[in-house]
Amino acid sequence: MPTTARPIAAGLRELPGPAALLERWETAQAIGRVLAPVARSVAPGIDLLAPGRCDLRDGVLWIAVQSAAESAKLRQAAPRMLAALSVNGWQVYEMKTRVQAGATSYPGQGTDPPSSPEMGFAAASDRGIAAVESVARQLPESPLQRAIERLAVTLRRRSGAR
Repeated sequence: MPTTARPIAAGLRELPGPAALLERWETAQAIGRVLAPVARSVAPGIDLLAPGRCDLRDGVLWIAVQSAAESAKLRQAAPRMLAALSVNGWQVYEMKTRVQAGATSYPGQGTDPPSSPEMGFAAASDRGIAAVESVARQLPESPLQRAIERLAVTLRRRSGAR
């Protein structure tokens, strides 16, 4: 007996776990569409439709942001955002923001090419590299010492010296 093709979402809706997850994702997307204009009016770079940005749990709306500044701007707009959700039929009692750690790192961090192509790396002198290595040797074993050692290795590699 031949089977007909159907969307994956239709198959997922038949299973309780995936159905709940799919419903939660669809709710988050719908909330993101309603709140996007308000959010962009206070924080122009924010994209509430990006996956994982909005999550509604037990009447609490969680919004993932990229910085503390974005969080502050959205908290100022919370009354307008909650009113927009209420008008559209969602019962949201509280709005919270959280800064996503992965979203706050600098693009290109730790890579050889500069993250801003118009700005090259400043050349490090042998004397400067030796000073960084000296500081690393003088520090006790710690995360700071390891970071300075990595910096010395990176400077030496970029200078072409070994």
